[in-house]
Parts: sequence; structure tokens; C-alpha cells
Amino acid sequence: MKNKIKNAREKANMTQQDCADYFEIGLRAWQTYEQGRSEPKYELLVRMADHFNITIDYLLGRETGEPETIDKLVGEFNMSALEKEILDNYLSLPKDMREDMMEFLQKSVQKVMNESGD
Repeated sequence: MKNKIKNAREKANMTQQDCADYFEIGLRAWQTYEQGRSEPKYELLVRMADHFNITIDYLLGRETGEPETIDKLVGEFNMSALEKEILDNYLSLPKDMREDMMEFLQKSVQKVMNESGD
């Protein structure tokens, strides 16, 4: 579990202190989770999974049996390296940031469509 928690934190570009503050726990507690010396309670695991957009199974180090989603999409849609990187970065954003990004994109598309229709 320790590497999974650390990987999730690093992928989200957060420091240990950022995570401790966000999840309202002590820095030392967070560090013990990353070091594998203690494990978070179920409620915290759920919050971590939601925040980092990963599964609890992933955090626990359990195989989900699911294929690598991004690699599967890359193959199905014949994506370029740039498209794959954009998708990977988008999926690594916290859920609320992804929702904000989609709202921004929808508004931008709508604006361009409205302007081109005039």
C-alpha cells in the first residue's frame, strides 16, 4: 500500500503536507501511511480514492483485473503521443478540477459555435 499512496500523491503533484492538510490528518500520520508502518481507516481510504480518482483496490495493492484504460483507448482510437499525454494528464486531475475543465471546454465550444453562426 505504501507505494500506491505515495504514487497517487506524487501524480497529483501534492506534497505530504498538502495531503495531511487536505485529509485533515497530521503530517506524521500521512508519512506512516506512505512508509507502510500504519494503514488509514476505511473512511480515509474512500476519501483518498475519490480525491485521487483511483480505486480502493488500487490503494490496497489488489489487482483489479481491468486492462490499462489509457493504453486501451490509445489502441482503439489510434491516438498520437500528444493526445495520450493530454488524456493522461486530464485523468490525473482531481475530479472537481476535471469537472471545471469540462465546463470550461463546453463554454468555449458554445461560444465559438455562437460566434460562427452569426
